[in-house]
Amino acid sequence: MNVGCNIGGDMVNYLLCFADDMVLLAPSWNALQLVIDTLYTLAHEINMSFNTNKTVCIVFNLCVSCKVISRNFPSFTAGIVLL
Repeated sequence: MNVGCNIGGDMVNYLLCFADDMVLLAPSWNALQLVIDTLYTLAHEINMSFNTNKTVCIVFNLCVSCKVISRNFPSFTAGIVLL
């Protein structure tokens, strides 16, 4: 995928995948939803499930407030097609 955060010239969309923990990275809501959708598709292929009750999303504020697009976003989804 060419989605994630640029860290040292590399596109990174996950930091940690250990046991039952994952840290996903994305520069925007849309990008993170794309990472979640891709992860869901790949996990479904190997019969892996997620506990969404333990899921946490953290948004870091930009240093330059004029670049903030929105402070409110819809919920993320996994395996659900919204029409």
